[in-house]
Amino acid sequence: MDSCRRARKRVLLTYLLSFVLLSTFFYYLMAHNSRNNSGIMRLREDVDDISHILRQQQVDCKGAQGSSKFSCLGGEPKGLGSGSCNNRDVTAYVDTLFKRKMGHLMDDVYNLKKQLMSADCSSKSAQSTPKPESASLAKPRINYASEDLGARIVSVKAQPIGGTNIFKRLLGLDFSANPPVNMIRAGLSPGACFGFNGSQANVTLHLAKTIIVEAITLTHVAREMTPSLCVKSAPKNFDVYGLRKDSSKRELLGQWSYDNAANRRTQSYSVRSEYFYRNLAFSFNSNHGANSTCIYRVEVYGRLQ
Repeated sequence: MDSCRRARKRVLLTYLLSFVLLSTFFYYLMAHNSRNNSGIMRLREDVDDISHILRQQQVDCKGAQGSSKFSCLGGEPKGLGSGSCNNRDVTAYVDTLFKRKMGHLMDDVYNLKKQLMSADCSSKSAQSTPKPESASLAKPRINYASEDLGARIVSVKAQPIGGTNIFKRLLGLDFSANPPVNMIRAGLSPGACFGFNGSQANVTLHLAKTIIVEAITLTHVAREMTPSLCVKSAPKNFDVYGLRKDSSKRELLGQWSYDNAANRRTQSYSVRSEYFYRNLAFSFNSNHGANSTCIYRVEVYGRLQ
């Protein structure tokens, strides 16, 4: 009687341990790997098999006790088919079944570990691959034509959009609607530009610092941001001159053309110069077909002395 009880306790303990392990692994697969459906179904079948076999063993053991009180004393031959509840036979059978299921379980764990390690290595290699674009964008540049840094407009020669008169000239309100200072501000709101009639204008810009000019950037608002869906007012051909302090001559830094491409609203132009400048003269000579011209943003980059 006592041996049968111990056997049932061992069977029940083994069953509980197997069920907990398989249930834990089943939950892990469901949470982290949805593609292992076949393995999950197999684990379910294994759990059902273990439960069925253990229940059958308990039923057989109880039946053997009820039919013959001497069966537990070794009066019947050993074997599962005879309804014996021999402790060694039950333990050996359960151990064999448990080892076989655990072998399958360890195979699944190994395969899952390989998949996770390969995915981790591929993600690390992708993150460690250097990108030339990000490296170029990370290089800091200072816009010395920014009003926030101290740049300002010195003089302007252009035709105001709203016309002019003696009172506007005296009060300095010729370009009150679209002042030239807009071209050195960071905003790109539609209409917040330096606007003038026609296509020609001359603007003298005082930089925030005395620098060797290395690049000049011109930006125009995108077509989708304008009420009329038209960007013909963008400048086209323009020249930039450097004004030296010790000379009245102007040095031509470059003659360029803004092509008004839809996918290149900001265009940069390289400058080769060996002199330091604080004042630059911009000469806008044409636009892309509109009756007026809008200069949204001008940027100047270089190195300090």
